[in-house]
Amino acid sequence: MRGIIISQTDFLRDGEVSKKGEIFKGDIGVDCQASVDFKAVKISDDKIYICGKITGVFILECSRCLEKYKHPFEIKIDSDMDFFNGVIDLSEEIRQLLSLEIPMKPLCGENCLGICKICGKHNRKNDSCSCADGDRENFIKERWNELLTGGSKNAKSKKKTYAPSQR
Repeated sequence: MRGIIISQTDFLRDGEVSKKGEIFKGDIGVDCQASVDFKAVKISDDKIYICGKITGVFILECSRCLEKYKHPFEIKIDSDMDFFNGVIDLSEEIRQLLSLEIPMKPLCGENCLGICKICGKHNRKNDSCSCADGDRENFIKERWNELLTGGSKNAKSKKKTYAPSQR
């Protein structure tokens, strides 16, 4: 993983460093395309103040319809950091901010109807299935009829007994 590094030597000419369009290439558990713009100001010999933003998109799977979609984000960076051995690696700070931004229940849209329980169409908002709410009740009755009625009327009751195997 290539980090986003700021060195103390970057501050020799001026008391601040600005970077735009730095690409984050860390692992956060989901597909992510992120760009970082920031300004770092030296506060003391071993401390800097960083402000800026992270913009990009997560490629997520909708928790209702299971289709992949792009989830845009913009996160502000506002942090004081200490130099360690003359450098600061912003990658861990960025990784943590991105991890907090991932939605717990990703949805491709608030009006996503998800997968139809009857016909199995994946995204009912796009594929509008012909199943009605009454079909759902009939579907449940058909599928669960034997359990709801205590078994089939035509089936003979056979009790199975299981004995421990003898070796």
